[in-house]
Amino acid sequence: MSRCFRSLVFVMIPTLFASAAEPGDRLDNGKDLTGWKGKLDGWSIVDGAIHHDAKAAMETITHEKTHSASCVIRLEFRATEAGDSGIYIHGKQFQIRDYPKAGPDRYARYAKPAGQWNTLELDFTGSLAVVRLNGEVIEKSWKIGPDPKVGLGLQHEKGDFDFRNITVREKK
Repeated sequence: MSRCFRSLVFVMIPTLFASAAEPGDRLDNGKDLTGWKGKLDGWSIVDGAIHHDAKAAMETITHEKTHSASCVIRLEFRATEAGDSGIYIHGKQFQIRDYPKAGPDRYARYAKPAGQWNTLELDFTGSLAVVRLNGEVIEKSWKIGPDPKVGLGLQHEKGDFDFRNITVREKK
């Protein structure tokens, strides 16, 4: 390998990893529900995370900030046992659950048990996303919703949930 090529590789590799690790715009601030809209009853901040109280919440909430179909969305979620929730991307739901108890089985093997934090990443190119759960690919081509005017949504359904470190990074 030529000396010039090796030098180029050593310069480029940190740049590639740095851009992949860029956090993007954070949608939650760990203090309050600024930027989130809808009926906020039953949604609060607990220990720096957005908390969904299933008994008190009235509906899904959405963020006022929209995003393109060429972005990476990352978040952490924690479900109660058998909890069932989701996120909405351009108006379409991606199911988030206590996967080991509520399924689907093909996701369960990569999920942490109820009460533990899981990391979800959706990497969009056009109208399709590669979805990763705790770093493992669980969907290779999940189709985005049809309404780009709708920001990220957090679903009200069954069981308490916590969401934190919600970021959107637009691709360049």
